[in-house]
Amino acid sequence: MLHMIKKLFSCVIYIRLQEDRVRVTHIDSKTTFDEKPYIAIDSKNSKKVIVSAIGNDAYDLRNAKSIEVFNPFSHARLLVNGFAKAEKILQYAIREVCKTKLFASPIVVMHPLEKLEGGVTDIELRVYRELAFGAGAREVHIHIGHELSIDTFSLDQINEPDIDDS
Repeated sequence: MLHMIKKLFSCVIYIRLQEDRVRVTHIDSKTTFDEKPYIAIDSKNSKKVIVSAIGNDAYDLRNAKSIEVFNPFSHARLLVNGFAKAEKILQYAIREVCKTKLFASPIVVMHPLEKLEGGVTDIELRVYRELAFGAGAREVHIHIGHELSIDTFSLDQINEPDIDDS
């Protein structure tokens, strides 16, 4: 009974991050947000940030006047360039895949797929963790390694890096 109540209020979300693609998948329903990681900001209002579009819709607004389009997952050395904008994209994507949940407080598995040469620093791990919490996660796991299969997904498969707390 408790398991069924928990399932009503929570879900597992698998987020795969790349510079040119963000894929957010609801494990139970297989609902997926798979789009370019762009956010369009209306630059007419200097006092308030107004998000005009996210994902492919934002990408299509690149040449629009008074709209600034950003890819917060594009940087020469790191996968995250603009934290607040990246967080907005993930919030939107999680809402899109959790539409059927009453109160979406998902368990999130963050999986960076690029810019892993030489390993992942504690700072990068914290960025991924904080992004997920800021996007609404109640629990976050970071997976480094091969892409996980949605059909056979299990939290036991997660290859979570050790965090040096010293």
